[in-house]
Amino acid sequence: MNRRTAGRNAILWLLLTLVGALPARGQGSIAGTVRDERGEPLPGVNVVVVGTSYGAATDLDGRFRIDGLRPGEYSVRVSYVGFETVLFTGVRVRDGETTTLDVTLREQVVVGEEVVVVGERPLVDVEQSSSAYVVSREQIEAAPLRSVQEVVGQQAGVLRDPTGLYIRGGRAYETGFYVDGVSARDPLAGTGFGLDLGTNAFQEVEVITGGLDARYGDVTSGVVSIQTREGGERLSGSFTHKRDNFGSLNESWGSNFHEDLYEFTLGGPLGTDRLRFFVAGQVQLSDGFTRHVSDPDSVRSSLVTWDFLLPRTGNRWNGFLKLTYTPWPGLKLQAAYQRSLTVNQNTRMLQVTGNEAVVAPGFQYAFILQPENANTFAHDNVLAYVKASHVINERSFYEIQISRLFTRLRADANGRRWRPRAVTTELDPRSIVTYPATIFVDESGQPFDPNALFVLPGPGLYNNGGIATRFHDHFAEEWTLLGTYTLFSTDRNRRLNAGLELKFNDYQWIDIIRPWVGAPIGSEEAEATGRLGESADIWRVKPRRGALFTTGQVRYRGLILNAGLRLEWWSPGRYVDRLVDDPRTPILETVRQAYKDDTVPFFGLRTKFFLLPRLRVSFPIRENQVLFFNYGRSTRLPHPTFVYAGLDPFYQDRSFFADLGNPNLNPEVDISYELGLRYQVTSNDVLSVTAFWRDKFDFITIENVIIRDPTGRETVRAFRINGDFARVRGVEVSYLKRIGDWFLGQMAGSFSRATGLSSTNNDALVQFLARGDIENTFETPLAWDRPIDLKASVTLTYDRPRPLLGLPGLNRLQLFLSTTFRSGQRYTPAEFKGYQTNPFTGEANWRPIYEIVSDPAARYSRIGEPWWWFDLALRRRIQLAGNDLELSVEITNLFNQKNSVIVNPVTGKAYPDVDPEKTDFTKLRGNRDFDVPINVRDPRYEDPTTTGLPPFNPARFLPPRHVMFGISYAF
Repeated sequence: MNRRTAGRNAILWLLLTLVGALPARGQGSIAGTVRDERGEPLPGVNVVVVGTSYGAATDLDGRFRIDGLRPGEYSVRVSYVGFETVLFTGVRVRDGETTTLDVTLREQVVVGEEVVVVGERPLVDVEQSSSAYVVSREQIEAAPLRSVQEVVGQQAGVLRDPTGLYIRGGRAYETGFYVDGVSARDPLAGTGFGLDLGTNAFQEVEVITGGLDARYGDVTSGVVSIQTREGGERLSGSFTHKRDNFGSLNESWGSNFHEDLYEFTLGGPLGTDRLRFFVAGQVQLSDGFTRHVSDPDSVRSSLVTWDFLLPRTGNRWNGFLKLTYTPWPGLKLQAAYQRSLTVNQNTRMLQVTGNEAVVAPGFQYAFILQPENANTFAHDNVLAYVKASHVINERSFYEIQISRLFTRLRADANGRRWRPRAVTTELDPRSIVTYPATIFVDESGQPFDPNALFVLPGPGLYNNGGIATRFHDHFAEEWTLLGTYTLFSTDRNRRLNAGLELKFNDYQWIDIIRPWVGAPIGSEEAEATGRLGESADIWRVKPRRGALFTTGQVRYRGLILNAGLRLEWWSPGRYVDRLVDDPRTPILETVRQAYKDDTVPFFGLRTKFFLLPRLRVSFPIRENQVLFFNYGRSTRLPHPTFVYAGLDPFYQDRSFFADLGNPNLNPEVDISYELGLRYQVTSNDVLSVTAFWRDKFDFITIENVIIRDPTGRETVRAFRINGDFARVRGVEVSYLKRIGDWFLGQMAGSFSRATGLSSTNNDALVQFLARGDIENTFETPLAWDRPIDLKASVTLTYDRPRPLLGLPGLNRLQLFLSTTFRSGQRYTPAEFKGYQTNPFTGEANWRPIYEIVSDPAARYSRIGEPWWWFDLALRRRIQLAGNDLELSVEITNLFNQKNSVIVNPVTGKAYPDVDPEKTDFTKLRGNRDFDVPINVRDPRYEDPTTTGLPPFNPARFLPPRHVMFGISYAF
């Protein structure tokens, strides 16, 4: 028995032992009558005690009786063909007694599988066979949350940090992001997200971390699904303004990010109750916590011509419009238009180019002396759809949705043209010595050499007027046709769902490094070389994707089986098909032939097919105790640049080790298993224990190949292949507690390990450039692996007109408090190699030399100091003119804790928080807390040979305490 099998068996044994240890108790019954709205009894109605194997069907008089229940609280689901399904919660059963439950069912008038809840809404679906968390609008409004990433980051199994969002050990780009059932992810940006809606447009957010349904494709981690709001029966709306800046009162405070937030909503009927609308908008403007060290005069983008939209360093604008029309019961028509624009200088907006460190924040520290010359990123996203939902009869319904997603991202040198019309000055950013120079002297102020004066180098930060070296522009247009059909059996114990998804894509990619290379020098009349930058990758393709999927559900005596199958196909497009047949294309002959062998013609394009099974099972092992298991196989298409780069024979990148696409790449694969126990102690207490493991393979990596370019010259290229793998395994425990309408608490903890050959598909490229080889056989922790993650939150609500404890003002209050404790950032340690030679004495007692350990087995082997922070939100509502005026204060990182994002590999924590302008660093010589690797500038030992960036990057810590005050008016 291998270690993995032994671990799985141990977890199963633990779960069953916990269940078996629970004491046996007495028995009671539930009985009653089910009638329609006219009072007529309904025979054959299904009455099921949720989370148990107990149930009954009503007789000819509509009566039912369920015996043998242990005392406790239960949820009872009542369902009948053609009528609404009703869930009764908090039904109490006592020993030796019969609880009466009489039910009146209304005819079904809505589309789908909606359930009417009588009593308090269940904290979770105890019969659920997957790990999914639904965050309601009320929960979102209670917490200090602005974006979907912040909402998702609060959930168990999810890690969110300045580098991205990681679900159960998966990479950031593996996440599936859906809005109203439509993929809203930018397929080219590599972040896992795209459309950036404000939280005021959310009705609820579902986060699925394990056990995906067959309808989800191109996802190998988790799914984030947003359900947006709709207009209600009456006109309603709200306006909110929050800010942290109050002029001279707090201008210098570290908690002042110079941030303003504006939100509005408006919804209701349009002339008739059958037609309703909902409009929402959000504007978030912020200079960020780094504004105290880097505050550009203006942030500009060549993609955005209206400067009014860009008043701060970070600018988020989003809007949402939805129309809902119900011409008759059973038919629902919807149309929506959603758009977001995000402009900032955060390099994490684009995560698939270059060799950036995977765990580094996106703040461009090297440009803090001239931030107007750094890269500015502008991301414009548009999602529009029309959707029809129709109940055919009492047993079936279908949905048809047509959507268009258009997303465009541009990175330029703060609004400058992609390259100057002529090169008339130095454009490469550098650190230079400026006047007046600083003479290198000893402690007594004497020059190092009396016969010659040496000056100290520049600050290590760009100060020569040079500009950012990358120009990037891409757009992705995706048309999607999605149709689903659902059929129920007469007794509703069986369900079949089937669907078809078709995607038609249009991608354009332009990525140029040092784009001024090749431009005329001196004047526009000078001759250009024709070269397009130092390196460039340019292509436009039109791939197609599609899927047939089906899921069958069977319910039998409490057991719920969901068996799904998804057949996916992928056509790289006519661009690749044509180049594969062109002998001039720099494609390896083995790859050329493999592409032809592994694809089949399908609607005029060569296509690959993939079959993905999904299985989810849940079954009660005792009343309100459900054991669940799921298995799934998922795929994620390789990033298009790995497929198409460098294939055009008429345009070849002439840079060293340029990328060469592989048209025969296969999707990355994830095989996941999950085993869990969900125990509903009462209707207000739920305990969940889940074990999961995921095997990931066919991840993209690099090998070096030699090809002949169109001139016949042999060149070495970076060729992408399916050759990497990763493993994730872990355990999650969560507990939810509710007390009346005033207390809601949640605790969640996880222990997990994520290991693999590499943390990015560029790791092998970095190794080749550094060592000249790509030999990697060591499975090591992944860069974002954080073994321990603990979260807790509590929401206290006192919504009463009478003040609490009789104290004026203590009424209609809500308090939210959350905390997160997490293992620190992983890093590769540095080892001591000796000391540099003292320039004054010639002895080896100058700067200590630390170098990153070169042993591949040490990669990300250490964990930095743990993270810990608290967030708080306090709200009070005041009645004004018959409506609600709300005052709020939101504080993130309440206790201003220092959490290391950029870990010093010498000390295992961030470089100390000191003021470089007020610190005499010579007095800190010998203090190991200030030792840094040799590639980082050490301010304690400045001499003429000093190089590297200073260690004072403000983004080396998570954001400090941030305080926002708000006012909101709702009607």
